[in-house]
Amino acid sequence: MKRFGLVTAALFVAAVALVSNANAMPQFVRQTGLTCNQCHITQIGTPDFTFTGKKFRLNGYRAPYVAEKIEAGEEGALNGRRLMLGLISPLAFRVGQTFLSQSKGASQVVNGVTVPTTATGVTTRPYSNWAMFYNGAIGDHIGFWNETYFTARNNDVSNIYRLNGMDEWDLRFVWNPGYDNIIGLATTTQAFSYLAGFGPARSGAAGQGAIQRGGTPGSAHTPYANIAAYALLKDRFLVVAGIQGGEDNYDLSGGAAYQLLLGAAISNSDYNQLWANVQVKAGNDAIPIVTNTSMDVNAVNWTYSDAFTGVSATRGATSATRVSYMAADIGDFVRSTAEVEYSFVDRGPHSLWSSCGVAINRETYADGAGIKQQGLGCNVRYLYNRTFGFSKGISRYLKNEFTDKNGLVHPISQQKFDALGELLSWTLRYKPAMNFSIGIGLSAAQGGGGGRLDDARVYNKDGWSWSFSFDFQF
Repeated sequence: MKRFGLVTAALFVAAVALVSNANAMPQFVRQTGLTCNQCHITQIGTPDFTFTGKKFRLNGYRAPYVAEKIEAGEEGALNGRRLMLGLISPLAFRVGQTFLSQSKGASQVVNGVTVPTTATGVTTRPYSNWAMFYNGAIGDHIGFWNETYFTARNNDVSNIYRLNGMDEWDLRFVWNPGYDNIIGLATTTQAFSYLAGFGPARSGAAGQGAIQRGGTPGSAHTPYANIAAYALLKDRFLVVAGIQGGEDNYDLSGGAAYQLLLGAAISNSDYNQLWANVQVKAGNDAIPIVTNTSMDVNAVNWTYSDAFTGVSATRGATSATRVSYMAADIGDFVRSTAEVEYSFVDRGPHSLWSSCGVAINRETYADGAGIKQQGLGCNVRYLYNRTFGFSKGISRYLKNEFTDKNGLVHPISQQKFDALGELLSWTLRYKPAMNFSIGIGLSAAQGGGGGRLDDARVYNKDGWSWSFSFDFQF
């Protein structure tokens, strides 16, 4: 074990040496002349945003930008209509690798006797993700974001690159009436919170992920479009409203979800950013909260399974009836989340992003069953000199109850809260360049269980995991 530790340390030093002279070169840096740090506070894993970054997104990925332009000549001039050129300027790539990882599940106590578990081997997974982006401004009022992922089916390590996912599509039409107003229209596969930069980094409140479901886990958003209109007024007040087709179809007439997001910037500068926002989504066509989607082994057909073990068993006594709930089974649903986000950059050597929120969800099914959820969560990220830092998130359900078709209420279990385990569980980051991140994930003294109806299992607090990863954008 000592020899393995020395080898790991040597590889870490070598990786740092190789990338220490890298420069920030994603496509928006090339297009605008801004650095990564002007739009992002930490860029730890999923990005968070400064106030400048939020406005850049709302403005259709446009700023006073530097790009190749050809002005029409005097003869037949079109006066300001330009041809945007350049293949390389809007193109960017992202490569992620889980270089080393290992885990050990918590041992279960059965009839007073501990059933031990065995740690996995130390594994490596090259190219945990590989993504291609083609993003940027199209003329003076249009912006485009597209992200294509090559990834494993359902994060299956043995099937690397079985899927090519059009992960994110975001097309904006934007106008700027007045100096500090932005009006826009968007067709996007991203959640409404992403439109304004309140995602993908969020509070992580338990149940918050129900706002937008479906898709292939770990690789792609669903292919339907969220259609939205939005306005940022006086750099202070944000309104986003729109509609989305069902989470398993494209038919707006057959079923839909209506969405509203309201936000207020109490402090609206990069140096001191404080937001409050509320998002509500309601409708009658969605992947149920109690169901997970995945792909079959050939990556051809969707498969469905219980998100909480035991749900399908309440539906009947035969294999034909003991199936997971589908979108066709859903009645009405309301999913909501509220957050307070605070951040600052470069206060001396210190930069911080944080968010705390609550999620409240309710949905019913055609047979009379339903689920109610209430959850909390907080997430914090810190960087020293934008180079060394950590991230930490905590979330808990206050209520997570499934009511079956006979009216019987089933509590859904979650891992018991362990203060020591939380204290010892962090993700540490080192950023030798703005576009390169090295992460060390630590999770210690963890219990087991959770995600099961009427769960009576007992676990010791002896589970743990660690990982060593890279993330590079260029």
